[in-house]
Amino acid sequence: MRLNKHGITVDCKNCVCTSSNNRGAFEVTVPIIDSETGISSPAKLHCIVSTEQHAVELLEWQDINHDPAPSTDNLQQRISAALTFVADHQVCGNRKICPSDVIRIVEGISISKITG
Repeated sequence: MRLNKHGITVDCKNCVCTSSNNRGAFEVTVPIIDSETGISSPAKLHCIVSTEQHAVELLEWQDINHDPAPSTDNLQQRISAALTFVADHQVCGNRKICPSDVIRIVEGISISKITG
């Protein structure tokens, strides 16, 4: 599944969990595509998930050569708005699109809140 917002596509189905603290914070790499510039590159995101809210922050966005992807204020604002949509709609952990390790992290937060 791909989420398209503000000319930014977040390719959620190709998300890869790269690290986790097993308490709701984790990092993923996910392809991000900008329809205005045509840039399509992997982005490193920091995600914090709790039963109250989700937060998704862009850590880095690299081009194919692992250099920082070109950026403008407009592009940064559109990426931020797209990631805010992902967080606000609690997309992280969705069983239909997320990798199993992200699902386990998010479900673990929900279960510990209920039993905790």
